[in-house]
Parts: sequence; structure tokens; C-alpha cells
Amino acid sequence: MAGYGRHGFVILLAASIAAGSANAQTLQRSELLGDWTLRLTPAEGGEGRVTVKTDSGRLEMPLVVTARGSSDLTCTVDDEPADCRLRRGELIVSVRIDSARMIYSLNGRRNDGFHGNVRMTLPLLPFGSMDVGNVAMTRR
Repeated sequence: MAGYGRHGFVILLAASIAAGSANAQTLQRSELLGDWTLRLTPAEGGEGRVTVKTDSGRLEMPLVVTARGSSDLTCTVDDEPADCRLRRGELIVSVRIDSARMIYSLNGRRNDGFHGNVRMTLPLLPFGSMDVGNVAMTRR
């Protein structure tokens, strides 16, 4: 009988993992369309981190996502064109700032929108990109 309890636990564990997977749905194109706000929360300071300061002092920007064709997206961030695409259920928004590029990767759901992380790439960075912080995407 000792084996019976162990198998029951394995079955329950597998069922709870499967239920968690079902709740983690990928982002869909139709739910991304519209007027949003991107709010950057910079990573805590320390080694390997960057301090984010903007000219206006704000860390939030308007984002507009529209449909282009039957499957593509078009984005503007702060009224400037931005590259955006839906890849494997994740929204990737890329904004060029001078020679740098900010890459917003949104892959999680919140009650009021979506969340993810922000990376920055520079041509001279020897390691490719660096973590800048987190991003929240909420409806305007």
C-alpha cells in the first residue's frame, strides 16, 4: 500500500502542473490592438545595471498597436514608429534611441494588461545587451 500513496501524489502533481500550463496562455494579436501605456520600472542599481534617466523625467510612454494585414502589427511609441512583432505568444517592441535600442518583451498577463522585461542594446556593448528593468503595458 505504500506505493499507492506515492503514485497518487505523482498523479496530483502532474494534474496541477497541467492546470498551471493551461492558465499560462500566450498573448493573442486581437487582445494587443489599441491604445496602451508602457511604464518602465528600472532595475535596482548595482553591478551590471544601468540608471535610466529621460529628458522629460518620465518613465512611461504611450503605445499604439494596430493591425497590418492579416497577421502583422504596427506600433508607435511616443508618436514615433517602432518595430513590433508577436513571436511565440510574446509581444516584442523595439524602439531606437540614437544609437541604442530599447527592447520591450511582454509575455505575462496582469489584471490591467501585460508585463515583461526591458533590455538595451548598443553597438559597442561587448556582451550584446543589458537588462534595464521591467515593463508594464496598461490600457489608456
